[in-house]
Amino acid sequence: MALTLALETYDRTQALIDGRVSIPGVEPVLVPSGPRHERMLLERAYDMAELSMSSYIMARAREARLVAIPVFPRRLFSPSCVYVRHGITRPADLAGGRIGVYSLQFTMSVVARGDLADHFGVPAREITWVRAGREIVPHRSSLRVEERPGVDLWRLLAEGAIDAVISPDVPQAFEDGRIGRLFPAFAGVERDLWRKTRVYPIMHTVAIREERLIERPALGGELYRAFAQAMALGAKQLRQPYATGLVWGRAALEDQEALLGDPFPYDLGEGNCRSLEQLMRYQVEQGLLERALPIGALFANVTS
Repeated sequence: MALTLALETYDRTQALIDGRVSIPGVEPVLVPSGPRHERMLLERAYDMAELSMSSYIMARAREARLVAIPVFPRRLFSPSCVYVRHGITRPADLAGGRIGVYSLQFTMSVVARGDLADHFGVPAREITWVRAGREIVPHRSSLRVEERPGVDLWRLLAEGAIDAVISPDVPQAFEDGRIGRLFPAFAGVERDLWRKTRVYPIMHTVAIREERLIERPALGGELYRAFAQAMALGAKQLRQPYATGLVWGRAALEDQEALLGDPFPYDLGEGNCRSLEQLMRYQVEQGLLERALPIGALFANVTS
């Protein structure tokens, strides 16, 4: 019986999905973000899964039998992920307002709240957080929450019933002009944030059920090397100017490298440690985590 690996399609995972990179006895399964996180953490439905970095840290702090490898296939800056109703034109307009989130713990929600407080003068405790989903890992956050299970946050935002929504997905309501971004010129804001913090926030990691590592001790290293190989193949393809539908994609790539260097390192180097430390600081400040964990305690040894 093949071990299951649940993940999403990116240029950096495509080679795992199409079979150019494989691990004997491991079967990739494509599962969208929300269901994948919940099924892995609540049902242990997969042997390995791309997982919310925030939820994984919280689960690990509660002694969940999961161990991650230092692979971070999704990263995003927060300014581009805060959508607002018409009439909101600056961060100060959100003070005392209502912001929609799927949950308090999903990683972009944590990072955006922390960034709004640290860099844009909007403390999380001044906001009512309109929660449409559920918290996968229990916590004791005292942030002010309005429960709206199952509600369409984008509809509420377009109707002006809430002031903002934090989401990594670009919604149709934005595409058709019914809502806007808090930072319309987000790329410049995100570049400035990088120069200030040297953090490109990690959103996801890859976690393995502990019993699978006990049964197959080499699995962590095998999985790590496969992700690294898939990343290298994807990066090589992106270097060709005809590889994507972006007309000036190569120019954007060169600009990105000049500023960020390698934006997706799979390691526990200084940059990734800085990102993980910031995330855990935000989690502690928001009441999602009692104390920051040692980074070494979060990850399996992948050198053997």
